[in-house]
Amino acid sequence: MNIKKEIFYISNLISLSRFLLLAFTIYFLSVYNYPLTCLFIGFIWISDLLDGYFARSRNEISELGKIIDPLADKISIIVIILILLFQKIIPLWFVIITVSRDAVIIAGGLYLNTKKNTVLQSNWMGKMAVFTIGLTLFLSIFSTGAKKGQFGEYFSYHNEITELLLVLMLFLSIVMILLSLLSYIKRFKEIIKT
Repeated sequence: MNIKKEIFYISNLISLSRFLLLAFTIYFLSVYNYPLTCLFIGFIWISDLLDGYFARSRNEISELGKIIDPLADKISIIVIILILLFQKIIPLWFVIITVSRDAVIIAGGLYLNTKKNTVLQSNWMGKMAVFTIGLTLFLSIFSTGAKKGQFGEYFSYHNEITELLLVLMLFLSIVMILLSLLSYIKRFKEIIKT
């Protein structure tokens, strides 16, 4: 892995920028500014789409990128989810399931890297799980801000729609978490056998 060269790939720079975006997200979330928190979560999501697009379109898929991209996803989700738990915005059971999934994937990835010198790249199922988790967190923050009137009268008055969407997304996230974990375990076993 040529880290000095790969770190300057546009896709990897975008992945690294997610840590800066996360810092702003943490700040605005900690001061209960939910509109700006939602905005920066949107930026994080866009950067996640862009790094993959540039990696493929510029043929810059790299070993470093395979590490940075999912790591940025996992750190962003875990940090935001823990703050939301502390603020009593999301339930503990959702946090346990989400963090457990990431812990299993990180442990498996470290094992493969050590024993097989392989980096297991994120797949479509994993990306969908991250997307649904991210959307669930976004809706949790949006719903909380709407209740406090931070998104204007309309959303404050019609917040039941957001809350219904949030309940649906919580359960969809759990389904996607379990499917992505099963997909990861299957790939893990295939690599171990080789």
